This record gives sequence, C-alpha cells and structure tokens, in this order.
Amino acid sequence: MNRSDAVTLAVVGAGLFMAGVVWQPVFGDYSKIKDALEGSSFLATAIAAVVAIFTLNAWKAQFRHAERFKSLKDLKDAATDLHTLRGFLFCVERRCAHLMHTNGVPSEELDVAEETAKQKWLSALQTYNRAWSTAVVFFTPKEEKVFSGPANVFTDKYMDNTMRIIMLYANAPGVENYGNFSRSCRVITDSAKDLYAETVSELEWMLRQKFRD
Repeated sequence: MNRSDAVTLAVVGAGLFMAGVVWQPVFGDYSKIKDALEGSSFLATAIAAVVAIFTLNAWKAQFRHAERFKSLKDLKDAATDLHTLRGFLFCVERRCAHLMHTNGVPSEELDVAEETAKQKWLSALQTYNRAWSTAVVFFTPKEEKVFSGPANVFTDKYMDNTMRIIMLYANAPGVENYGNFSRSCRVITDSAKDLYAETVSELEWMLRQKFRD
C-alpha cells in the first residue's frame, strides 16, 4: 500500500467515525434526524474533497514518473550517436597526419571526409542537446551533479579536442614528429570514447533504477 492509499483510508475511517458521532444521538429522537442528515452531508462532502485531492496528487506523481522515464529513454537513445565525436576527431587526425607526411599539401578527399564527419557529429550533438534540455528537468540535484554527460560537456570536449589535435600538428608539423603526434592523438580520442561509454552506461543504469521505482 502506498502513502496516498494509506492516507485515503485514514480519511475515510475518520469520516466513518465522525458519522457515528453525528448519528449516535439521533437514535430514539426523530426530531434530530434533520440535523444529523445535514451533518452527514457535510462530512461526505469533506471526505470526497480530501479523497479527490490525494487522488489528484497520486495521479500527478504517476504522470511525473512516466514523463521522467520517457525523457531518460529519449536521452539515452540520443546518446547512442555521440560516438560520432570520436569519428570526427579521427578525421581531423588523419588530415593533419597527411599534411605532416606531404609537407603541408592538402588532400581534398580527407577535407571532404572531415567535413562530412563534422556535420554528422553536429547533428548528433543537436539531437542530444534537445533531449538533454527536456531530461535534466527530471534529474535530482545529486544525479545532475554526478552525471558524466551533460550536453555542454560534449560541446566543450568537441571544441577542446579538435583544437588540441590541430595544435599538435601546428606546433610540430615535421614528419619526424609523427610518432609523438599519433600517441598524443590516441589519448585525445580515447578520452572521447570514455566519455561516450560513461554517459551511455550511466543513462542505462538510471533507466533501470527508474523502472524499478
């Protein structure tokens, strides 16, 4: 039995008790029947009002729970495409590596591939950002504080990591620096992979918890 049901039963019980108090003096005295009827009518109205309030509150709680679950599911679905950030960073790395090996001669094919990956990532980020703006309303303060993947974190990761790869090339463009460049890029792309994995994992865990509630 949930809290609202218990309160409703308590109110009904109290109402029945009060009805007994109202009607008890009536028995054997017909002159008091009218007053007793009026008292009973008042009690019935009061009980109905209280029950209606608790029923409405229970419905609101159930509705909020359903909306919270839906928003989390939508956020988790949107998060599945966030892996495209790592794909875009790989494209940036490949373009810069090509420039290192060709003494700065660009590749149109790699430029197009990077732009395509960028648009795919930005589309995924936009979808996730919309889902996040809806879902965060249903996060508890603690959940919001510890969650790894707010939309702004992915935006910052995109801007910061892209610039880091470009600056790795710009600060040491010679092919002799490719080994250090490649290792540093691996750290950067792995951080994007880890953020994606943590975000999806945490959302799946939250969905399981909300489903059990």
